[in-house]
Amino acid sequence: MLSFDITDRHIRIIRGTEARGKIKVSAASAIEVNEGLIVNGHIKDIPKLATIINDELKARRMADKEAVISISSNLVIFKELHIPKAKGMQLLTMVQNQMQHTMGIADDYSISYTIAGEVEEEGVQALKVLATACPFEVVDCFRKVFSMLGIGLRSVAVSCNTISRIILSDAKIKAKMPLLLVQIDANFISLNLYENNQLTFSRFTSIDPEDYDNSEDYIYEAVNENIFRMFQFQRSRNGDNPIQNVVFYGDTSEYIRLTNALEQMDIATSLLGVPNSIGGYENFEFQAYANAIGAMFKSNKESERINLLEIDATIGRSNAGASFGIACLAALLISGAVIGAVWAYFNLTINQVKADTALIQEVLDNPVIAEKMAAVDRVEAQISDLNKYGDALKLSDSNFKTHHKLTSQIARDVNEQFRRNNCDVTVFSYYDGYVSITVIADSYDDPANAVKALIEEDLYDNVTYTGFNYVEADEFLNERFEFIVSFDIREKVIEEPAEETSGEAE
Repeated sequence: MLSFDITDRHIRIIRGTEARGKIKVSAASAIEVNEGLIVNGHIKDIPKLATIINDELKARRMADKEAVISISSNLVIFKELHIPKAKGMQLLTMVQNQMQHTMGIADDYSISYTIAGEVEEEGVQALKVLATACPFEVVDCFRKVFSMLGIGLRSVAVSCNTISRIILSDAKIKAKMPLLLVQIDANFISLNLYENNQLTFSRFTSIDPEDYDNSEDYIYEAVNENIFRMFQFQRSRNGDNPIQNVVFYGDTSEYIRLTNALEQMDIATSLLGVPNSIGGYENFEFQAYANAIGAMFKSNKESERINLLEIDATIGRSNAGASFGIACLAALLISGAVIGAVWAYFNLTINQVKADTALIQEVLDNPVIAEKMAAVDRVEAQISDLNKYGDALKLSDSNFKTHHKLTSQIARDVNEQFRRNNCDVTVFSYYDGYVSITVIADSYDDPANAVKALIEEDLYDNVTYTGFNYVEADEFLNERFEFIVSFDIREKVIEEPAEETSGEAE
């Protein structure tokens, strides 16, 4: 089997086997992807990427019939939920419904989850669940690529869930919890928090030298900044159980400097080691391929549903990406046909009975005939109920099509607008067409410029800016300003982009 770890700039490929919870790696390869071919997980030129992968597999003689994928994207939304105890499809349905309600996301997201323990709310035990929402079009891009390659795609999962299989299978690492696992890349940082032998929080953020004044040390600065934020986050949510261990993997060239800085805070550091359950890794760098190796482990469906392909199949999405709107339309057409056929049949029957009544009025007093007429009345009542059902379906379809939805395109647009004005969106919340974001910046002028640019776009209504809070500098971060912007999504202003076929960046 082949396993792929795919990011915007790299594709790392493993060929190996999994048996009884152990992985045996037989080959490995890596592809550097040109900028703009994959953007936030979206493949901009599907045939081109399929050709690149196919050429690499042939050159390395790594052909296989099946594959699994680990993906990374800053469009993936992470949310901790408390769900009443349930299992299987019932639990998946409740997770999907609560994510759509609390995050305001539309039906164009694939939602997966892992169970992170139990909590008690008002004397009732509930499940603590870490849910992830990935844009469906991201998953569908990879489905199309592997269809062109002629390789059966068994699983697509977010990288935080694939690496967790390695972490939770290693007793030495589990003994260090609570711990923060940090993947370092020149283009992103991924942070996963583990407590009580479970993944309890995940954060993925893209980084760019421009965000750090084009500093040659931008990777080191970005890692320091994001680790410090996680320390603050953990202190606010569980002050009695602070992070005491940080484990690094990926690009670990700054490991010594990071270790020296964290030791001053009494934080122990280490590199991600190779568990005993993994073999055959001698000829390649294990840390670079850890996500791909983790994707090869079988999923425990008692505690997680992380395969986005299975979830899409469960809710009825086809390979072409059928949406709820199409399903509603199909239901309306089918209902209309059924109603028409039933109405025609029974209307014909009723007219015939009425015609016969004029000729054989005396027969109508017969109990048998009376029962038949009563049956006709019941059928007419059923037809009326069917008409009401059809009207309800039409209303549901209309409400769905006109609802102000938060789409991945809107999220990208807003994030990009603030990034161009040297601001970083740290919190993104949405409810019923209303968006509220928390933004940080190094200068108090940047927030005003960003809001002005957002207003000039003339794409949103009621854009408000409530000022800023000043946060003093410390040994890890420069002084910064935090403010809140809110606005309404204008109806049908931004549509999801049609699939592009060029290799240009967005």
